Amino acid sequence: MDKLIALSRLLFALALIALAASIYSFTQEARQLRTELPALLAQVDTTAQRITPVIEEINNLQSIVPSILAQSAEYQRLVPEVLQRIDDINQQLPIVVGEVARVRDAIPPILAQSEAWHGSLPSVLKQVDYTNQTVRQTNQQINKVNKQIPDVLAESAALRKEVPEIIVQAEGLVAQAEQAGREASKGAVSGVIGGILNSPFQLVDKITDVSSDTFGLKQDKSYTDGDRDKHKAALTKLMKTPKKGHSTRWSNSRSGNSGEVIIQSVSNESDAICYSILSRLNIARGPDKGTHNVITDKCVED
Repeated sequence: MDKLIALSRLLFALALIALAASIYSFTQEARQLRTELPALLAQVDTTAQRITPVIEEINNLQSIVPSILAQSAEYQRLVPEVLQRIDDINQQLPIVVGEVARVRDAIPPILAQSEAWHGSLPSVLKQVDYTNQTVRQTNQQINKVNKQIPDVLAESAALRKEVPEIIVQAEGLVAQAEQAGREASKGAVSGVIGGILNSPFQLVDKITDVSSDTFGLKQDKSYTDGDRDKHKAALTKLMKTPKKGHSTRWSNSRSGNSGEVIIQSVSNESDAICYSILSRLNIARGPDKGTHNVITDKCVED
């Protein structure tokens, strides 16, 4: 029994020693904690100061998130339209590429033409200088003519006094000519045109580009622009195979006029081919009613 009590006391003493050791250790830990606590509190304050702006930024971000989401939804709505536009552009790309290729192919001829113009520029400038010289000479001639104008005006005034008598005589001659025209045959020749040309095209233009006076008409409107076009078309057709005796007729339903073009003769002279062409014009109505003829004698360089 005594041993048991002694053992109990021993165990109790050991327990007290262990308790004392624990209290000492806790005291040391508490002392260390008390030493480090100000630094920990300062660090907590610093962390809190850093966290506050972050929290505020997060709050700001949370406030703009709805607008960002709405804008994102709008972008998502526009995506199909953008994709469709991209498809349209892709379809047009081959056309654009082809057009670029054509433009690229057209550049060399343009550059060549530009080089040709550059080469001809000296002659053009020379011609301009010659033209300027001619203009100066013409101006000098005009100045000389201006000095003669007073004499011409004086002579004109004297002539104007004699005009009434001349007009009376002219009216008498015109009346006699009209009477003779009415009595003459309808196939009578009203005019003759001659000269030398460089090509059959000039011949056609020269024959058809005539005035009413050439046909001996009293009124310009008797021979209309439509008549002139019909006349030119008929002559152009005839001159494709020009042979003696060939003829072509034309008519204009608008004016009622008609006509005929006849090759009377074809001959070779020196380095040219000479033609004698009869242009017959039939006026349907008006003071010029009847047949009017013009003979054209022209030579075209061979």
